[in-house]
Amino acid sequence: MIIHQPELLKRDDHTIVYSKIELLKPRENFPDYLWYRIPDRFADHISLQSDPFLIPGLLAGMHFQEDIEVRGTVSPRLAYHLSEYQYLLHLRMPNAVTPVDIKYAHLKPLQAKPTAVGSTFSGGVDSFFTLWKHLPQNQPIPDYHITHALFILGFDILNKDKDRYQILFSRYQNALKQINVELLPLETNLVSVIIPRMKFPYFYGPVLIGAAHVFGNLFKHFFISSSSDYWQIKSWTSSSDPTSDPLLSADTLNIIHFGARYRRVEKIEEISDWELVQKHLRVCFPNDFAIETLNCSRCEKCVRTMIPIYALGKMKNYPTFEKPFTSNLDGLRWARKFDHSKGYVKEIVPFVRKHKPNLIPWLRMAVLAGYLRYCSLKLIPGFLRKWLQRFGYFVDPLAQKNAFENPSISEFIRSTIASVR
Repeated sequence: MIIHQPELLKRDDHTIVYSKIELLKPRENFPDYLWYRIPDRFADHISLQSDPFLIPGLLAGMHFQEDIEVRGTVSPRLAYHLSEYQYLLHLRMPNAVTPVDIKYAHLKPLQAKPTAVGSTFSGGVDSFFTLWKHLPQNQPIPDYHITHALFILGFDILNKDKDRYQILFSRYQNALKQINVELLPLETNLVSVIIPRMKFPYFYGPVLIGAAHVFGNLFKHFFISSSSDYWQIKSWTSSSDPTSDPLLSADTLNIIHFGARYRRVEKIEEISDWELVQKHLRVCFPNDFAIETLNCSRCEKCVRTMIPIYALGKMKNYPTFEKPFTSNLDGLRWARKFDHSKGYVKEIVPFVRKHKPNLIPWLRMAVLAGYLRYCSLKLIPGFLRKWLQRFGYFVDPLAQKNAFENPSISEFIRSTIASVR
């Protein structure tokens, strides 16, 4: 695999930074270019190091077992740690990735002195919690006060939902101004490296960290909000945790994985009275929600978030849920989308027992019914699942064509290069 020197293109009022990714053996549905699209007003923050492309591109090289040649400039600190990073990923996911050799044309730190502190941001529990813990009133060390947050189109918001992304961006931009945090927009096709070859929940970490590196002239510290705690990390497989993420730091950019020592219910409890969260919390992944309420209240993430909020007696403060819990009976909704493999029962049940014990019988029924439903769905044969997809069942939105690719941008890059030649 060859990762070419990053280049810049201008289109309308945006700057596109891209790198050609050349595989030794062509693969179906693999992108020719990895790219980031950034409004021109933030163009001065863009780094032309190869770090933002090597980090996600490494996953493809490891998956296809192709050695990598990087023709741009790479941070020496990043290069030094990639051997250990590859070993760690292979140890956890040996059937998906294998260590490869990497050849560097240039090893040199970025010639910049960034001063900002950034964080990933989606509007969810983890990202709001990270912001909360790094506000001046909660973090006594000024060097770790978050100044910017990164909101990505092409990560948890798919290409087909770009209009909704713009509405959400405006909403969150105005909300975060209240705490003196500037929201940065970014569009990318990085996830197309992963889908459908690898499991997205296992390998999303390099996408977020690659996006941080493209703003190398801006960030000195960048927080990756933990989606799994230390208890879950013992049994869950992921490329993003406190041991792996810091290995993707550069000489001028320190990557910090934050929040793993807190259970999800603890995060919810701590931020539950924060008005910013009450008005703007968004946990709904399918994006199948009314834009006014943000959360469908039916998917698994919505329900397991509402349970602790309801147990705390604060559900009425959250207008962002389309159909909030109003009674213990509503706890049975968990059965509809319950997945025991996600492991949240072990933290939710003790939390509810402490704060609202009369909800426990309803949750136990939901867990039992959900477990039976989960096992029954596993028994449905493949041919029947395929037939049911005609009616909208068992359709994976992540696997849809161009879910993580904006064809117009990729075609613009190809046509522009062709015209120059």
